[in-house]
Amino acid sequence: MLVLVGIVIVIRCANQSVSDVDYDLSADPTAISFVESAFTGQTPATLEPAGSAGEWNVVTNGEKHGLVIRTSPTSDDITGFSGPTDCLIALDIAHQILSIGILSSRDTTEHVDLIEKTPQFFESFKGFGDQSQKSWADIDAVSGATLTSYAMIASVAKRISGRKPALKFNAQPSLEKIQMLFSAARLVTPTDRPFMFEVQDGQGNTIGQALSTSPVADDLIGYQGPTATLIGLREEAGELTCIGLVVDQTYDNQPYAFYLDDDYSFQKKYKGKTLSELARMHPQEMGIEGISGATMTSIKVAEAIPLATTAVLKTVTPATQGTALGLQPMTRDRWSYVADAVTIVLTIVGVAFSLTKLSSNRWLRMGYQVAVVVLLGFYSGHMLSQASLAGWAAHTVPWTLAPGLVLLSFAAVAVPMFSKHQPYCQHICPFGAMQQWARSPIVKRIIPWTVKLPRRAVFGLRCVPIILLTVVVVTAVSGSNFSLAAIEPFDGFDLSVAGWATIGVFAVGLLFSFVSPMAYCRFGCPTGAMLNFIRFRADSHRLGLRDCIAVALLCGALLLLYCR
Repeated sequence: MLVLVGIVIVIRCANQSVSDVDYDLSADPTAISFVESAFTGQTPATLEPAGSAGEWNVVTNGEKHGLVIRTSPTSDDITGFSGPTDCLIALDIAHQILSIGILSSRDTTEHVDLIEKTPQFFESFKGFGDQSQKSWADIDAVSGATLTSYAMIASVAKRISGRKPALKFNAQPSLEKIQMLFSAARLVTPTDRPFMFEVQDGQGNTIGQALSTSPVADDLIGYQGPTATLIGLREEAGELTCIGLVVDQTYDNQPYAFYLDDDYSFQKKYKGKTLSELARMHPQEMGIEGISGATMTSIKVAEAIPLATTAVLKTVTPATQGTALGLQPMTRDRWSYVADAVTIVLTIVGVAFSLTKLSSNRWLRMGYQVAVVVLLGFYSGHMLSQASLAGWAAHTVPWTLAPGLVLLSFAAVAVPMFSKHQPYCQHICPFGAMQQWARSPIVKRIIPWTVKLPRRAVFGLRCVPIILLTVVVVTAVSGSNFSLAAIEPFDGFDLSVAGWATIGVFAVGLLFSFVSPMAYCRFGCPTGAMLNFIRFRADSHRLGLRDCIAVALLCGALLLLYCR
């Protein structure tokens, strides 16, 4: 068990690369093709850095048409079937999603390919954005790639719901403007609160924060256009208190828009007010009048202040960040919850079958096997596999997206550690149940003969699962794009996602089982071999061949990690 944990740690370490947030999308063919399809009618369009990492303006002849942003690294902790997916999101000038695309993915190739062949999935995101009344639950997952598509939905939701993108102004204020509020300011950095920036002096000490009214108030038009205002904040008595206002950027008449920087009476109304007090200062209710010579501009600035402070107060905690764009957090449809509930129930029953004598009842056992094949195999696709386990070890476990599959995997690994039983192999695995049917009394009457393999052939075939486990470790540690789903038959329950290699393993493994009992389980299953390594046995206290093989796999993984 310690060796298995060691291999998982090595896989984890090998895949903890830092996301390249400064990656040049303007030179990436995938990104360029995505922009051309999303911003039709605006070609030839170019991508220019938007000021924040992972964000790029879409520009044609100097005119901005929208924004393209990456979900990575924000979404790197969201795993689908076996890994995260880095999506591209196209936003128009009104902050609405035009389309999404896939820049790269560490998920199973077959699942990603199936999603890419389903254009209606990508089109389902259109219209989400500021003030949208849509729900993420309205987006249907792609059948056959449910976990991967749910992970993509969650990634997009997490990326855009935590912060409304600034499309009309630079995403970060200039140090020169910040110094008008904090004379000792030397560094300005974004905080985890949207629209909020931390201000530091030359020694790295935090001396205050600045809140921008952009992009929350970008739609408030003064005389000629919107204005982005900075609200200087300093902590006093445990609360952030306003120390002054300064116009950061504007589309309005200059120099009139900058009159409020020096207007004492206008500034006095806001200085000393806390964030919650600023959120209640609506100009009409407070009787705030505009500045002479810049009336329309100053009134819109006054209207923007409660909008910005209200928005930041609503997004103080990660739990509430999902409402920043008026969107609810990502949710799944009810059928996915049904699938999880069914998986949990069947897992519990399978463990009970393994540890008790319930399985001795023939009709109960047959009914359970039918449920496993139909519900786990053909309906939910919740099966333990090396592709998913390796992906989870490399990235993260999808606790929220697939709790049923996670529980099934935990039970499959934990029970053999403390008993001589393997509930997954003996009862829960749909492919195992189908192999048991292949040697049922009814089938034996139709196919009465069996194949008796020579001893050397049996020895050679028993080495196959070990070889496949080696392939799994090498693939997971090296970061190879080889699809581990191809070495197991489990995707074969859904022909829409299964590759030819998977279909071949499924067909050959099942057909062989008609003439050799449980042929795939004995001679081809790497997952069964892994569970057999950690199964408690009478000779578990003695060093044996399986221990030597496990240590060899760990040493090989360490060597690969060192050579990377």
